[in-house]
Amino acid sequence: MDLETAARRQFLFPAAGAVLGLIFCLVALLAFEFLGGTLDSLVIALLIVIFMYFLTGLIHIEGLADFGDGLMASGDKDRKRGAMKDVSLGASGTFFMIVAVLTLLLLVGDLGRWVDSPLLLMWADEIPLALGLVVAEIAAKLAMNTVMVIGPSSHPGMGSTFVRAANPGKYAAALLIGFAIALLLSGIAGMIVVLGPVAGILVALIARRHFGGVGGDAFGAANEFGRLLTLFAWVMIL
Repeated sequence: MDLETAARRQFLFPAAGAVLGLIFCLVALLAFEFLGGTLDSLVIALLIVIFMYFLTGLIHIEGLADFGDGLMASGDKDRKRGAMKDVSLGASGTFFMIVAVLTLLLLVGDLGRWVDSPLLLMWADEIPLALGLVVAEIAAKLAMNTVMVIGPSSHPGMGSTFVRAANPGKYAAALLIGFAIALLLSGIAGMIVVLGPVAGILVALIARRHFGGVGGDAFGAANEFGRLLTLFAWVMIL
């Protein structure tokens, strides 16, 4: 799929996130089931996280790192954008990336159990906590959709293609798809997916203040932050 087509179909991002999340959930369930008796939960979580990044690539975590470099750089917006686009990874970007991966590792390590919560008004009495990987991945894509529709573009490039293609109609469709899938899979607990748009709003506002707008790195930062925020809430509440 070319860039322009992907931009026009950005409202399908939450559906793509659901597919990825279901794969992650299945792998996590199998890993905890068959390796739980021999390996520590954090070791299993490490294998799951490696699989997640192997399947999706490092584009989003790289965006988060670049976003961190630009955010912590001193100077005006032009200097911050320059730091963000620098091909060399700085200390700030490294810190952001390490914290994100470690947080994800710790959260995934807590997913190897089944839960019975008052929030689970759905087809089952209890669900695997690993189902949060699906909700979190949907939220991650909604975070990106949110950044795209808020805009504006900070500079010409890949990101500007998605911002130009974004509009309230596509965003509403993305929200409808994302919330429908999350609620179908996990009942009222699926409302935790709202943290995806919340993360997107925060990233967009930060990007506008520091860079004058959003770009591909802001999309990546929103994806990672949206996933972590949602998964954290899922683990804490359930």
